[in-house]
Amino acid sequence: MTAEMKQASRSERQQQARSVATYERLIQATLDVIHDVGYHAATTQEIAERAQVSRGALLYHFPARADIILAAMERLLDDGTAEIRAVAQRVQKGELSLEGFVGFLWELFSGRFFYLSLEMITEARNDAELRERMIPVVKRFHEALDATWVEFCNPERRTAREARIILNLTVCLVRGMGVQTVLRPDPGYFTDMIEAWKALLPEIVEGRAGDAMFSGPRFRLLEG
Repeated sequence: MTAEMKQASRSERQQQARSVATYERLIQATLDVIHDVGYHAATTQEIAERAQVSRGALLYHFPARADIILAAMERLLDDGTAEIRAVAQRVQKGELSLEGFVGFLWELFSGRFFYLSLEMITEARNDAELRERMIPVVKRFHEALDATWVEFCNPERRTAREARIILNLTVCLVRGMGVQTVLRPDPGYFTDMIEAWKALLPEIVEGRAGDAMFSGPRFRLLEG
């Protein structure tokens, strides 16, 4: 390879690296702006300024506002999935208790991750195009969680379906509580419910409460 070819190759790699770095800054800036000012106020101009890139650079990567919103949503859920899976694995290894896992989920679904997803989900309700583009992204998120939940529980104690039900109940609980935090600044109220669920969850996963839950005639009818 000639010196000119090596120089061209090095220049190309540097350009690609700059392009990737610009893309990453735009994704992070989009999440930051939506979190700080809300979905509607998150203009592409504000995003470009926050990312410290030109509007032309933004349009190169994301021709429409919906494109960057969708990419940011996908990144948010991918990162959330990875974090949940990593913590679930700690439970499997005995490094973290079920109670600790519930505490982790509560922090996740009452903080930045949850409020960002809430902004986007709420907007999708009245934006058919955004909703159609978001559905497969969210579906992948839930499929990944379901796979994690199946591995989470001892298969000798709980079937794959039972494991999904137990952990999705937990997610639905903390997600619903997360919505309440918007208009109910009452930490004690939420602490009481979280502590109650921490006490109950081990009995559902490994104990008689779970046996009773899944042995009833109504559940067997639905299963069949």
